[in-house]
Amino acid sequence: MVQYAEQDIVPLDRARLWKFLDLHLDNSVIVQIHPDIVGQTLLSSRGNETTVERQIRFLGSTRRSVWKLTYDRPDRARWEIIESKGPMAQGSYLENTYSDDPGGTLIQSEGDIRVTTLPGFMQRGVVNGAMNSIGKQDLAYLKAHPI
Repeated sequence: MVQYAEQDIVPLDRARLWKFLDLHLDNSVIVQIHPDIVGQTLLSSRGNETTVERQIRFLGSTRRSVWKLTYDRPDRARWEIIESKGPMAQGSYLENTYSDDPGGTLIQSEGDIRVTTLPGFMQRGVVNGAMNSIGKQDLAYLKAHPI
C-alpha cells in the first residue's frame, strides 16, 4: 500500500464544507463532482456510517467497489474500501481531519491506498496523481456550484 499524507486549505468554513461532503452521498450528484465515478448506489446508512457501492471508470473499464464512509462531524471523515474489484484494493482508506483556518478549513489527510491493477513501483505516482485530480474536481464543482 502507498502511505498517503497531505494537507491543504479549502476556501470554505467547516459548516459549508460538510454541506459539500454530504453531496458525496447523493447518488445523482457524486457523478457530477467526480466524473470517473459513473454510478453510486446507497447500500445502508446507520448513525455516522454510510455504505455505498460505486462503479469507477479506470484504465478504460468500469470497476465495482463498496465504500464505508464515516462522518464524525465536524472534525473527521474517513472512507474505507470494504469490497473491491478495483481500482483501489480492499482495505485502502483515507482519513481527513478538519480544523478552522483563516483561509477556510485546514484538511489533513492520511491513509493507505493500493491500486489493484498496477505493479508496486507505479503505485505512488498513480495514487498521488489520483488524489490531486480528486481535489481539483472538488474545487471545480465548488466553483461552478457555490455552497
